[in-house]
Amino acid sequence: MTIPATDTAIDVAYWFFNRAEKDGLYLETDVMQHLLFLAQVHFAMSYNMQMLTPSLFVCDHTGFYEPNLKRMFAFGRPFMPVVKFPDKIEVFLESVWAKYGKLSLRGLEKIIKSNSAFKEMCISGTINTVDFNEVVKHFIEQNKRVQKNNAFSDSRKKVLLSQNGPVVVSQWQPRKIDLKP
Repeated sequence: MTIPATDTAIDVAYWFFNRAEKDGLYLETDVMQHLLFLAQVHFAMSYNMQMLTPSLFVCDHTGFYEPNLKRMFAFGRPFMPVVKFPDKIEVFLESVWAKYGKLSLRGLEKIIKSNSAFKEMCISGTINTVDFNEVVKHFIEQNKRVQKNNAFSDSRKKVLLSQNGPVVVSQWQPRKIDLKP
């Protein structure tokens, strides 16, 4: 049994709302749900399966979400005092915000729904409780596949389509002309 790094998911949700306000952005509750889920996954990946919040996530056609927060924020954001997290949590949440905070709802949905965890756990027309350890394992596997594919790609080569099919292009380098007679 692991001890969560924060007391409640509400505190982390409010952190995301306050962080968005700091950047002058309006944070939709659906976006906050996706950010909370991704923060929980990345925290488990980074800290040996430790939980960021004591949360239960469910899955439906919209993605993964925390049902208590969904109900709580259904009619707007109630007033809550700001909670100060330890530096480790603040730095971690800042890194999640830097990676995902500026993405749209569709961008976040694409990231979540493209993972095999969503494809495996989402059953059409139902709301399913998810095994969070399995979700994290799926994200770790996807992360390894992406890193493996990036290791074999040569970033200097760029492939574009021409009228004859795909071609490898490079930066134009004019040849040197010898002007001596």
